[in-house]
Amino acid sequence: MGERKVLIVDDEDFVRKLIAVKLRRFGVDSIESDNGIDAIEKAISEKPDLILLDVMMPKMNGFDACQRLKANQETSHIPIVMLTSKTDLSGRPWGEQTGALEYFSKPFSPQKLVERVVKILDQVEIGSNP
Repeated sequence: MGERKVLIVDDEDFVRKLIAVKLRRFGVDSIESDNGIDAIEKAISEKPDLILLDVMMPKMNGFDACQRLKANQETSHIPIVMLTSKTDLSGRPWGEQTGALEYFSKPFSPQKLVERVVKILDQVEIGSNP
């Protein structure tokens, strides 16, 4: 098992830091980004094993970023979990259409989110579908 890393994309610094601390407890490194444009660049350069992607962000929203990541040959294989503060889940089908694996609504339990991320990483590592 190599070093696993997750790209955390959220415009809220506190959310990124909280998730990063929880991931570290499971031995997972993280890279952080606060907008969709930067997230795409980091996904290409850093090659994370999974991307946590907020929906509502400046510069480029998570739906657009997810669509671009899934359309790019270098990043299309990376599982993406969408995070959103939208209480209206009408965006969920849109998120799934963009190629997102799962959808977590804020507020979420950081522990449950990280446990799910670790499970997805474990499944990706052994070659099965998450």
